[in-house]
Amino acid sequence: MVREVARRLAERPAPRLLRLDCAGLTACDSLGLSALLMIGRRTGAAACALRLDRRPPHLDRLLEITGTHGYLVGPGEEPGPA
Repeated sequence: MVREVARRLAERPAPRLLRLDCAGLTACDSLGLSALLMIGRRTGAAACALRLDRRPPHLDRLLEITGTHGYLVGPGEEPGPA
């Protein structure tokens, strides 16, 4: 996933928004969180907004527990579906 995002960000013109559909995500461990953080850094460096759409509740909980919710989701984003 990280490689695909890097490939997309290298396209010209580079995208200004990257949306990741998280609806099918059944689990997210430390490796998955690390991948999301790498994507967040890469999109930020490319001036590309990142949106994690349709987040399952377990992902929102993980992001809150780890203190990464504000970084990856932003303060104004609605929570994922219940």
